[in-house]
Amino acid sequence: MTFNFAVPDKDDPVWTSADGFVVRNEEGIVRLTGEERFAVRVTGAQSNGRLGVMEGTVAPRFGNVPHTHRQEDEAFLILSGRFRFINGDQTFEAGPGDFVYIPHGTRHGFKNILDVPSKMMVFYTPAGPEQFFVDHGMREDTYDPQEWANRLRNDTALQKALAGMNMSLLPGGHDWAE
Repeated sequence: MTFNFAVPDKDDPVWTSADGFVVRNEEGIVRLTGEERFAVRVTGAQSNGRLGVMEGTVAPRFGNVPHTHRQEDEAFLILSGRFRFINGDQTFEAGPGDFVYIPHGTRHGFKNILDVPSKMMVFYTPAGPEQFFVDHGMREDTYDPQEWANRLRNDTALQKALAGMNMSLLPGGHDWAE
């Protein structure tokens, strides 16, 4: 087969540089943040700042605080269950196999609307927000829900970390009213 376009010379590093990587199933840094369990599968350090990936399990009926990212786009691939998403001033539902894309600067949030845990993949580009979970989430073997709630209210380092993440929390009062 022949092609009618330029192909790099065989001594070009594009032929030999092996800069990709694989993350095996069940690999990642697992952290709990209240009603969420996230395995951070890819960090900015691994992807040269280009991509952050997390696999999450969200507790029944839990909804996060709507927010916006000033720099990072965020996307979700629903693996199981059903989620309601806030997208600006609108809402929609997404289920297994659905892909949701939220560009930076868009107010958004999600809620597991079922009575069972639901799973999703979360993607950030560029990377960054996933590092918050690595640095400030709690390890499974030491997780205490009351301690996490107290940290959110009283830990100034945690609050500064949230403030330094290029995001703004934007609760609307009736965000998850059904």
